[in-house]
Amino acid sequence: WRRRWYFMWRLLIVALCSATGALRVGPRSLAHGAVRRAAAAVSVATDTGFGSAPMPDDLNLLETLLYDAVQREDYAAAAELRDRIGWLSGARGGDTDWRELGLPEWLSDWLGRLGYSWGTRVQVQALRGLTEISGGQTRHRDAAIVAPTGSGKTLAYLLPLLRRFSEDLLQEDLSRHLATAIDGGRTDRTATPDAMPRPVAMIVVPSRELGVQVSLLAYRLLGGSAGNPTLQPFSHPSRYQPGNAANMFTYSGPRRVKVAGLWDEQMLYAAAHQDLLKDVHLLVGTPEHLARVATSGNLRLHQLQALVIDEADVCLPMEATSQLMRRLEEACGAFAVPRPQLLLAGASISASHVEQAARRGWVQAPLLVSPTRVESCAAALLCRPDGELEQRVPSGAAHEYAVCERPEELLGTLCRLLRLLFTAPLAGEAAARPTPRVVVFAPSADAAVDTASRLQAALWSDIDGDATAGLWGLSVLLPSAEDTLTSRSVGEGEDATFAVLESSLRVMEMFRANQTSVLVTTAAATRGLDFPQVTHVINLGIVGSAADYVHRAGRVGRIGQRERGAVLSLLLPAEVPQLLQLGDELHFSPTPTAAPEPPPLAQLAAEGEGGGASFIAPSGDEESIAAEEVAKALEDIYSLYEGEGDDDGMAPPPGLP
Repeated sequence: WRRRWYFMWRLLIVALCSATGALRVGPRSLAHGAVRRAAAAVSVATDTGFGSAPMPDDLNLLETLLYDAVQREDYAAAAELRDRIGWLSGARGGDTDWRELGLPEWLSDWLGRLGYSWGTRVQVQALRGLTEISGGQTRHRDAAIVAPTGSGKTLAYLLPLLRRFSEDLLQEDLSRHLATAIDGGRTDRTATPDAMPRPVAMIVVPSRELGVQVSLLAYRLLGGSAGNPTLQPFSHPSRYQPGNAANMFTYSGPRRVKVAGLWDEQMLYAAAHQDLLKDVHLLVGTPEHLARVATSGNLRLHQLQALVIDEADVCLPMEATSQLMRRLEEACGAFAVPRPQLLLAGASISASHVEQAARRGWVQAPLLVSPTRVESCAAALLCRPDGELEQRVPSGAAHEYAVCERPEELLGTLCRLLRLLFTAPLAGEAAARPTPRVVVFAPSADAAVDTASRLQAALWSDIDGDATAGLWGLSVLLPSAEDTLTSRSVGEGEDATFAVLESSLRVMEMFRANQTSVLVTTAAATRGLDFPQVTHVINLGIVGSAADYVHRAGRVGRIGQRERGAVLSLLLPAEVPQLLQLGDELHFSPTPTAAPEPPPLAQLAAEGEGGGASFIAPSGDEESIAAEEVAKALEDIYSLYEGEGDDDGMAPPPGLP
């Protein structure tokens, strides 16, 4: 009777809501819990933050707005945003509920507790398309996952892997529990009953920094803690959250899954002499270090069931990747086992990369997984006139460029831009304006160190920051190969200074935790890294290839970043046509902007003679500039303008006699 009354009440409520138009009943929903109510909201004109202006077509921005709308329980706005996302991605009314996408109950619940209420478009497409069931047989397809930066590609390949191996991991966990109970509480680590072959999956990444990020995310998905005292030797409030829904007591998934990384010499030693790889389920590493371990025989490649190559356009051309794949083919042939499923992932994978992998036999009939569709790679390339996979930058970000007449002016212009961002907020916007978070890209590692050292001296009193956390709000992130140096000299003779280089992992975590606000780096060092709430990207005298620009610009406009962000390129006149050509290729329109002019110090002698400490402003008005600003301008010349123009090595800015 209770069950009958329950169903009768449900039918009555649904009938009443349908009759009054208060509910749109459909076979699909947006997500579970509160998000289901958002999907069922009435379709009326709502305030989505754009007023009467047309809604944007940037999927990353729309996903962020959708999360915010559900968070504030504005379900009418959420329904409108959901419909817009569905229209842009060609998936009207598409279901993004984790459970209905086939994820096990424990993983669906845990994702909700971690804040991933529903899947992004590329994650939904990957979960739908990577597994085929036909005639009772399950087939795991090879694929290339190609999506814009910041759209959730890491979860797009991790979640299908966890769904695939979930039942075996839970069974292994249960068997160990039972064996321990039968043995009177003693655990025999030498033999695990019903253990699945290990490692079951391997993820190849181009850098140690990306490997750490992927490993920590996988560790978190498998019930691990968000904090890591080794990488985070300092504390900050975000690590202490009493009452957090995601904790060890609410996690109901497998508890003995081991994740390991191979990305430096220390890890190689541990793999060879300290049983690092024993009982490892998921292995993450760089091509070089994985190939060396595979060659040594310490890695059972024939037991692999899935292989992921992240940032595939960087990893595939490496000789170490070819060596690793040859060892994999030899191992599978020796044990007469099928090769593992292979997934390529990246924002700038080209047709040549997919064709190269297919020609070598690494992938077979691969799929193309994008935020809008799942289709055969061969069919997708035939439909494009140039035979290439399309690359785009997030359309929500602003792309600008400023021209400097001489190379010596680039650093001074950058310094003045940072001052404007951090010390001169617009009137009336100081309260609502977010704290700037800037990533500056230098042409090389040496240039990054030199730039950071000079900016540190020039911005000593301008950028407020914790001196114990970094270089007064400014830090340098270099590629792993450059990380071995602890210090580097800048300048010569008596004027030489030393720039202290922190560990790249600590620098990465400091910037992510907002301990520093300006990060000077190179494009290679930040490939695939996810930094929250970056507001500005500044390219210092570099244009680069389309793929390079995609990844530099991709530090802004990511899902979860509430500011659209801006990408500013400081260029010489000859480099402007290159940027305009990139705009045509990547479907964005760079707009010119005026660089902040240096103060006309040439007037200082004329107007400040006789001990005066002021000079006429550039506009010609009668207002004067304070003495400390004059001193600051002179310090900038000493710190920033070093060239080959004068006998003393100084190339003064325009206007200085």
